[in-house]
Amino acid sequence: MKSKFVTIQLGYVLGASALLTAIVYFFATNWEKLNRWEKFVPVFLLILGFYGLSLWLSRKPGRHFLSRLSLFASCVSFGVGVGLIGQTYNSHADSYRLFAVWLIPAILFSFLTRWQPFYILSYVLGHIAYGLYFFPKWGSGAEDEMSQIAILLGLVVINGVLYVLTEREAVHSLFLKWVSFQAAMALLLFLSNSHIFEENGIVMNVPLIAALVLAVGYAHRTRNKMYLLFAGLWVSAAVTVKYIEVVIDHYNELFFVVSLLFLIAFIAANVKFMSYIRAWNPAPKQLGTESLTEEAGKAHNDFTKWIVRVLTVTVIIIGSLLGSLTIIGIVTVVLGFEHPEKVLMGYGLLSVMAMIAASKLNSLARYTILISGLLLGAGTSVVMENETMMLVFLAVTILAFVLMRGLLHRVFFFLAAISMTACLLVRWIDSEIMVLTVLAGVLAVLFAGSLALKNDTLKLPILYSSYPSFLMILFSLTFITEKAWYYISNILFFLIVVTALVISKQKLIKWMYAWSMGFWIAYLVYKYYDLAWKLLHKSVTFAIIGIVILAFTVWYENRHRQEALESNETNAIFKMNRWIIALLVLLQVLAMSMQIGKSEWLLAHGQLVKLKLEPLDPRSLIQGDYVRLRYSISNLEINQTMEPDTFSNKKLAVVLAPNKATGVYDFKRVYREDEVLAPNEVKLNGKLTGYDNVAYGIETYFIPEGTGRIYERDAKFAEVKVSAGGDAILVRLLLAPSIVQ
Repeated sequence: MKSKFVTIQLGYVLGASALLTAIVYFFATNWEKLNRWEKFVPVFLLILGFYGLSLWLSRKPGRHFLSRLSLFASCVSFGVGVGLIGQTYNSHADSYRLFAVWLIPAILFSFLTRWQPFYILSYVLGHIAYGLYFFPKWGSGAEDEMSQIAILLGLVVINGVLYVLTEREAVHSLFLKWVSFQAAMALLLFLSNSHIFEENGIVMNVPLIAALVLAVGYAHRTRNKMYLLFAGLWVSAAVTVKYIEVVIDHYNELFFVVSLLFLIAFIAANVKFMSYIRAWNPAPKQLGTESLTEEAGKAHNDFTKWIVRVLTVTVIIIGSLLGSLTIIGIVTVVLGFEHPEKVLMGYGLLSVMAMIAASKLNSLARYTILISGLLLGAGTSVVMENETMMLVFLAVTILAFVLMRGLLHRVFFFLAAISMTACLLVRWIDSEIMVLTVLAGVLAVLFAGSLALKNDTLKLPILYSSYPSFLMILFSLTFITEKAWYYISNILFFLIVVTALVISKQKLIKWMYAWSMGFWIAYLVYKYYDLAWKLLHKSVTFAIIGIVILAFTVWYENRHRQEALESNETNAIFKMNRWIIALLVLLQVLAMSMQIGKSEWLLAHGQLVKLKLEPLDPRSLIQGDYVRLRYSISNLEINQTMEPDTFSNKKLAVVLAPNKATGVYDFKRVYREDEVLAPNEVKLNGKLTGYDNVAYGIETYFIPEGTGRIYERDAKFAEVKVSAGGDAILVRLLLAPSIVQ
């Protein structure tokens, strides 16, 4: 019964995600056959239709999931609608306002429904809106270092607060707890990089260290094994990055000698410390008149084992990476060998073989030396393109996988063997497609073969390594543009991922389900940027796929209706918040209607102005292809004519007048408040984006997919409607002067 229910639930998720993807793709095409109203009406119907379906399902027993899924579809349709309005009236592409407006209902629905997809959508939209507000052109924004650090520190604070809220269960989302923790640590580590932030990066090591200490201490105090592991891995990453920074800036003979001594002392100290942790057996706490129970004692022992594992992984990662860098420095800088590559390959081979044989050596020192040797030897053989040594290290890696114990260790050796195999295939086969195909076939065979193994110590590392590696390579093949390979790989990827999702969900194989769902989402997202196939064709394809999946799900559910029902109760959360949700949906529709009305009024009553331009053509996140425009009035020598307070506010208006010979409107002066314009003059509102650069809000023109090169080559002028108040809407681009009447 459980397996039938999860299959039905998954079927609705896959079908709905395919349909929503089709909707996003379709409106992003900016299909020229549809006028403005033929675009707007379907979006309004989608928003209201999905909401109505959600409301209807909320009154039905056993339809909690479908009710929330329909409400989620309504929220996504609202985001599409907001993007469509921007596309239709040529407002800013990828404007932070688009995602900020979309974020509002997503957050409110998150708290009203407590459903994970709304939390995830809110997190993504919030970060995109924040990033685009400060960096409106994906990378351009604050120029000085302190401003960039302050902006990114703001993200750290946001993620830190979010982690605290999820930890205290004020927000119920394990995903947000995990991603906010990782994002905060990653940002702090990035900010502390003194090569990226040359002036203040070293100072940012203070909050990084404080955050790491706090994370380790809090995870230990709360006995949170998972986050203790995460914290340990971030400590490893931080130590490694800091070491590399020091090597780049201060490397010399003495430095590498000291580094080697430090590494030996570091490993020896950790061996002693872990021996102490294993032997540590504190006296039982007194709880009133009772001591710790036997179960509590067992839990304490399990927690101690986790501490040891975390420390082991952390020390091995740090030791392997730092050891590899230190040995490279000793061989090249201190000893100065004429052929250091031969020494490194020889050292790597000897150390790996010796550590495989030294089964009685302390595991921490053993694995550190072994992995460091493998990184040095195999890495050098790949860089030097020495096929013989590559084959030798491949054989040694396979031997290490078979003889060495430990799940994580075997996963590492498996992935190392696959990487070596890939390097060899690149040397032997001259076709990228064939290399990926052969590698995918090898991984598929290994995955299928591992299912027949009875020994879990060998079976599990192969399963955990081969399946995601296989999906990654097959996913890469879906972007190959050769027609036969393109269609074959896309069909195979789709069938394999969907089948894996169904099987893993039914059999509760969490790791496989997580990988499969991750790649399914990646497939839907990244196909948007796959230029081998037009968005319109992708939209139709995903719509058909979604309909087929939903039809099959409905048929399957009807066949197993009694077994598959969730419960006999109505959706309590939706019932309590029904009027609030209805109000939110109504406000979304009203907000879209008001923006459409405002834009239509300007189109009907604004003054038509012709401007000279210089276009480019990127693609928006959800609005499709557009040309980014730069006008002849975008760069003006106006600072000398402006009042100081006008410049500091960064907002201004300019006065334009037509050139009698060409009809093109040119800049005349900066508008001064309350001045009277001449009959042929217009006021245009703008904003300073640099010393002399002015943006007028008409720098984006959305175009049908695939026509960007035409506009980039031939568009010379733009027609703009300007209101009496100075607001403007871009109407169209003129592809040649001869077109103008």
